Amino acid sequence: MPNQKLVSSGGIYKGKTSMWLYIFHRVTGVALFGYLLLHIISTALILLGPEVYEGAEAIYKNFYFRVAEIGLFGAVLAHAINGLRIITVDLWRKGSDYQKQLNVISLVIFIGVFVPSTYKMVDSYFDLCLEKSSPGTTVTDCIVRPIPDWK
Repeated sequence: MPNQKLVSSGGIYKGKTSMWLYIFHRVTGVALFGYLLLHIISTALILLGPEVYEGAEAIYKNFYFRVAEIGLFGAVLAHAINGLRIITVDLWRKGSDYQKQLNVISLVIFIGVFVPSTYKMVDSYFDLCLEKSSPGTTVTDCIVRPIPDWK
């Protein structure tokens, strides 16, 4: 039956917000699991000696690692807020009727928490870098140097 038309039973996503939130929730969950594994490995380096552990810790002072930390914070926050949205939809009788509003509320909460927190994270990094680096260090030095010369 080559000319038979396929009829959708409604099981195919149509590209709406809920589908993208579903995918985003799964991706952030897998990413956070991967980070958790790396964190456990990094912490376990203490078993190899203090020199190895302190060498790994020095990487965390790097500006680019701090940028990745902001991504990590965003993933944790988004995953948590979306999880609460999912719980609300599942446990509230009218939750499925208000999915669009819950999506907007989730986004507003995310932006309301993420933007000021990100500003504080970046600002505190530069304050710490300039305070602990040698005299004459500039903000550009804190970005360009792979590992700041913190005392």
